[in-house]
Amino acid sequence: MDFTGYTILISVFLISIYDFYTLRKMKVTISKCVTSSLITLILSFFGTSFLGVLISMPFENTNFKHENFIIIALILVIIFNFYRINGRKVSKGKIKREEKSGFNNIITGILILFFVSLFSSLIFLSIKYSFELWDKTMLLQELGNYSLSGSIIIIINNILVSIFGTFSNKIASICLFLLGIFTLGISCIAGYAFFQNTIFKKRK
Repeated sequence: MDFTGYTILISVFLISIYDFYTLRKMKVTISKCVTSSLITLILSFFGTSFLGVLISMPFENTNFKHENFIIIALILVIIFNFYRINGRKVSKGKIKREEKSGFNNIITGILILFFVSLFSSLIFLSIKYSFELWDKTMLLQELGNYSLSGSIIIIINNILVSIFGTFSNKIASICLFLLGIFTLGISCIAGYAFFQNTIFKKRK
């Protein structure tokens, strides 16, 4: 195991120990403390690996080392757990989340980033491939050993070719472009509604 691997293991162990310590400090039973710390250990370890892969995906063609993204992911996991662990309280024997905890803001931020990335990718790919399909000739394709997404694309391709013939590429291009514009419009409306109900509302 290399230095990065040892760093991850030590860090997630320390996080789980800190989780156990804070729960015992709140006089939670040992069994619940052990269970919570084990869950924290497992989720933090696999979460770091998964997040490191996600962060590195846009930089596959660069000279950045994968270990750098793992360290960044580990730092994010540590921050996430810090707010999660310190944002708890015990009420009537049950562990609850404090309403003013920074953990809630982190969860909101993660969800916002996820949907922004999702819609941005959909808009970009739809508009990009709409221009590429405009001058290409679409032909009937045979179904083979493809993934689910690949099989769906081939089925849609064959349906368009069967119905529209030589104009199938134009129809597909227009549909993709409209999909990108529609997604952009939905994103703008959702973003405006979110800021209107949160940031602007708080200022008032």
